[in-house]
Amino acid sequence: MKRIITIASLAALVCTPICAQETLKLAGSDLIAPCISGTLQDLAKKGNINLDINMRGTYSAFEDLKNGKSDIAIIALPRGRNAPDGLTLIPFAYQVAIVIANPINPLEEISAEQLKNIFSASADNRLESWQQLNIKNIGMRNIMPVLFNDSKNVVVELFKYSAMDGTNIASWVNVVPSMQDLINTVKSNNSALAVVGKVQDPKTVKIIAVSKGGNSQYAFRPDINSIFNGDYPMTLNFYIAYDKKNSAKIKPLVKMLLDNSIAQCIDSSDFFSAPENSRKKSLFELDIAQ
Repeated sequence: MKRIITIASLAALVCTPICAQETLKLAGSDLIAPCISGTLQDLAKKGNINLDINMRGTYSAFEDLKNGKSDIAIIALPRGRNAPDGLTLIPFAYQVAIVIANPINPLEEISAEQLKNIFSASADNRLESWQQLNIKNIGMRNIMPVLFNDSKNVVVELFKYSAMDGTNIASWVNVVPSMQDLINTVKSNNSALAVVGKVQDPKTVKIIAVSKGGNSQYAFRPDINSIFNGDYPMTLNFYIAYDKKNSAKIKPLVKMLLDNSIAQCIDSSDFFSAPENSRKKSLFELDIAQ
C-alpha cells in the first residue's frame, strides 16, 4: 500500500507542470480583436497553451496590465503618444486612412492641411475648387468630398485626429450610407475625393500620396514601408505590450501573435500587419532579452 501511495505521489509531481499549465491572459483593443481571435485560439490549441482572450479596448488593456489581470495586451496608440512607462512595445499592426480619387483625376498628392481645408467644418482656408489645388481641367470644377461615417468606422475618427486636428466634418461633405456607396461615387465621379480604410481593389480607384504638411515637402503613398517607417501621416499603430519582467512567460504567446498566419488574417482585413522582417527582429530581441 505504501508503495502505491509513493508511486501516485511521484506521478502527481511529474504531471503538475503539464496538467496544471498556467493560463496566459491577453487583453487589448476591441478594434482588431475580430481579425485575430479565431486564428489565435487555433494556434493556442495546437501549441497546447491555455489562452484567455478578453479584448475590451486599449484603455481597459492598460488597466489590466497595470493591475496584473492580463499578461500581455494589444494596444492602439495614435501618432505622437507614448505608452505608460515600464511597458515593452512590439510593432503589430496598423489602421490607415487612405485618400482616393477617380482614376482619371490628375491629382497625385495632397497635404494633411489641404485635406483639413476640404473636409473640416473649421477649415482655415476652405478649398472648394480643383483649381485651388492646381488641377486645371474643364470637366473638374468643384471638389466633391465624400466620407462613409458610422459608429463602427474608426477610419473617419483616425482621419479627423490626424488631418483635421480633431475638428468636425463640414456640412458640405457628402456622407454616404455604406463603403460600397463611397467606392461607387468615386468610380462614377471624377470630382470626388474620399477617405477610406484599406483599398481592396486598387485598380478601380486612384490612391493619392499624402504629406504631413508644415515643413514636410514629401508626400507618401500608404504602402507597408511608408506606414511602418512613420512617413505616411494618417496611421493608427497597434503594438503588443507587456512588462519586460514577464518576457519568459509571455514568449510563447508573442510567437503566436507574430506568426505568419496571424499576419495573413490581419492583411485580409482592413488592417496592415507589421512587415515580416520587423516580426523576425522582434522575436530575436525577445530571445536575447532573457
